[in-house]
Parts: sequence; C-alpha cells; structure tokens
Amino acid sequence: MSRTIFSKLLKLHIITPGGICNLARSFYRDGISLMALMRFSSIYYPDRCALVSEGKRYTYKEMYDNAQCLAKLLFCDYGLTAGMCVGLLCRNHMMMTLLLPALSRLGVIVKLMNTDMASSKMSDLAVNNKVDLLIYDSEFHDKIPNDLPCKTSQSGTLYNEIMDRDLRWSIPRIKQGGEISVFTGGSSGKSKEATRRMNVTQFLPPLYALLKELRLDEYNSVFLSLPVYHGFGLATLVMSFLMGKKVCLMNHFDAEKALKIIDEEEIEVLPVVPAMLARLWQIDEAPALMKTVKCIISGGDRLDKKWVDVTTEHLGNVLFNLFGTTEAGFFMIASPEDLSRNEEVTIGRPIRGVKCKLQNVDNHGVGSLWVRSGWAMMGLKNKWHDTGDLVYRDSEGCYFYRGRSDNMVVCGGENVFPENVEKVINSHTDVLNSVVYPVTDPQFGTVLNAKVELKPDSTLTSETIKEKLRPQLSRAEMPHHITIEPITTSATGKLKRN
Repeated sequence: MSRTIFSKLLKLHIITPGGICNLARSFYRDGISLMALMRFSSIYYPDRCALVSEGKRYTYKEMYDNAQCLAKLLFCDYGLTAGMCVGLLCRNHMMMTLLLPALSRLGVIVKLMNTDMASSKMSDLAVNNKVDLLIYDSEFHDKIPNDLPCKTSQSGTLYNEIMDRDLRWSIPRIKQGGEISVFTGGSSGKSKEATRRMNVTQFLPPLYALLKELRLDEYNSVFLSLPVYHGFGLATLVMSFLMGKKVCLMNHFDAEKALKIIDEEEIEVLPVVPAMLARLWQIDEAPALMKTVKCIISGGDRLDKKWVDVTTEHLGNVLFNLFGTTEAGFFMIASPEDLSRNEEVTIGRPIRGVKCKLQNVDNHGVGSLWVRSGWAMMGLKNKWHDTGDLVYRDSEGCYFYRGRSDNMVVCGGENVFPENVEKVINSHTDVLNSVVYPVTDPQFGTVLNAKVELKPDSTLTSETIKEKLRPQLSRAEMPHHITIEPITTSATGKLKRN
C-alpha cells in the first residue's frame, strides 16, 4: 500500500486504532452489514449532513437512528427475520436509503427491482424468489398485481410509522447481513440478476481505486440521480456514506433541475451515465452552474468522444470513465489523461485486484473480454468469466470497447456492430444521441435502421445524415432507414435499445 493511500485511509478513520475498534464494535452490534457501516459513519460524522432529499436534510446520526427504528418496526410489525426475502420497488429518496441498512441489519435477502419492470415480471420474481414482503412507492401502486403472493407495504406508510412511534424493542443479533440483488437489463431489456453478500474485504480494491485515481476523499458532496437499485448507484451511495459525504438525491433525472441542485449544493462529485452528461451539456447555463464540479464519473454505457471534449473545454480534466458489468462490478478506470490522449474513448485499465484477458482474438486484435475479481457476484467471485464484451487492447494496456458479442449482426454476409455505427453517427456535432438496431429485410436478410435525436436547433434531415455517413461506414453498416425523433431513456438513464 502506498504512503498516499495509507494517509487517505487514516483520514477516513478506517485504519486508525480507534477506527478499527469502532468498526469492530459496529460489526459486533449490527453484524457485518450496511447498518454497521452507517453506525461507523455516525460515530465520526454525527452532525455532518449525510443526505439531502426532497428538500430535507438529515445528519449521519439521524440517518443511523432512523434506520435502527425502521429495522425494529420491520422486525416487530412485519415479522421480518434473517433469511426472509424483501423486494424493493422504490426511487431515490430518504426511505430507500434507510431500507437498505435496516433490511441488511435483519439479515434479510433484498431484491432491488427496476422501476421499469413490467407487472408480469414482478409476479414471476415474487414467485421464483419466494418474496415475503414487497415495499413500493405509491406512484407504482397500479403496477402491483392484485394476485401477488406476498405482503405489500408502501414506503410512505413505513416513513409515517417510524416518525410517529417510539420504538424501544430490541432485535436479534446477526453475524452477517443478508444478500443484495440488483436486476438490470442494461439497455437491452434482458433482465439479469447479480447477487452479493456484504463483505468488508470486497470493498477494499474498489475503494483503493476510487481513492487513488479519483481522490474522492478530497471532496465533500455527491449528486446522485443514478437509481440506487442499479449497481452503479448503489455502489456510489455505499461508498459515499462510508467516507462521510453529503449525498444529494434526485428521484428522477431532469437536466435543468439537476443543474439547479448542483449549483445550490455546490456539488463536487457527479456520477452519471453518458446520456445524462449529454443532456446536461444541452443547457446553455451548464458551464456556470457546474463550476463547483471537480470529478465526473461516467459509467454504465458507451461514452462518446465529443462529450469528453466538451467537458474538458468547460471544466478541465475532471472526467473519468468507469467500466464494469452487472456480474463483476466495476473493474476498469480511464483517467482524464487517458481520455484526452486517445482519439477514441478508452474504457481504461484494470484496477488493482482485477485480472483481465482476451480470448478468441481476431486479425484486428479484437477479442472477448474475460475478467476475474474478488467482488464479483456470488458464484463468480475469483473465477474467470466471459463479460460478453468485445474489446481491443493497445500497447499501453488501455482497453477500447467494440461492442457486445450478442449484438453482432450479419448484414449482406458481413459482421457489423450497431454500437460502432452509433459511435460514428454521434460524432456529428448536431447529434445528441442515436440508437441503431437490426430489422429483417426481404432482399438482404438483415439490415440496420437508426433512430437519431438531434439538437433542438439542428436542420439536418435523414438524407443529409446519410450523406455524411457514407464516407465513414461500409455498405453493410449504412442504416437503410433513419428516423429523426427523441430517444427515450430507461429509469437508469440509459438509452432504450430494445
């Protein structure tokens, strides 16, 4: 461990004698759980603002006390005990951040459900996972099936109960918090589940990377509009609380409202998906309203070069590109220097504690990316597995994304990747976003079509876009039909590609 990282961990009280003792006491009292980490933070930052949500502020002591009350309520009134299963269908708000440590303290298995999930999928999940209780926001009431085979409760109801009652009961001790599963289909619509159990050691390599490369210990405030039920959002929340940051929550991303919060709360750390970053830069006042931002963390989707250039022009070298998968978590970081040095956006280099290799490399040096890490989902921890991503590695060890192996399309006998076509389309200054997808064609079997979202003042048409693309794309890659229309995003902020 370098002297710099050692001093950072000392500053965070993680490896001081007192910090080690307090961490041990927290684990003894609340088990190895998210509640124990919240207790640890409440000891060192009791009066510091932990959360800003829906116009209200909560200190670390208030968060810990309320999470304890919620755990007692769920144990005594709802009968939740270790090994039972709870589904959460909630947006970003204070109760969501309390439910995570409270349920972890009870040893409950938590299923973080995507708010875009269909009612039929919800029923299947409840049956297959033997869900005992579903907690949901009132706005999703109409999505809850009447025949759901479990108890249900609204998050607002739980909030009123812990605020109105004096809960003095005790709850059984546990050794370790329950499992947490995230469900994500990315932009494809194909749902995947990644399950992890709370383990202190699994946070150390990612924490080491975030301290060393991003210097997150030096900043005080984090803006979080990424859904907490998504892996990127969940990791951001947990790491921020562990380091005693002020977390400003937004329950649904809106560029203008986000910029107002960033300005008023003097936000320094901004985790985003690329589609969010693109929409922020469409606001004329964005450079002035983002003047306090010192670290932007992009992840969850492909980052286009023009947003790297725009960010660097207005804010300097503040943009980092993180790469990971649902199964493995995040395991690569590209620094601002990496992003500016290369004409193509790199997904970075593996962080400490990760092994990566390429399999089935073709004549162009592109191969399947395999990864092995100690914080992968249960069943894959410390095991090599195929990410399904096709990448290229240059002589300096930087990796470059080429596409998903399962997205490859054969057009006129040629292998093409929609992601590469999107990258070319998005390089045009008038293009905000694009989605390229295959369709059946009676003459060629399969061809590509595209939806393109233009900046509001653009005069481009479908035909002028094609004219600009012809010198850059092969015949097989050229979209046969281009539709100009707004492109919707999922609840996680990604472009919907299904």
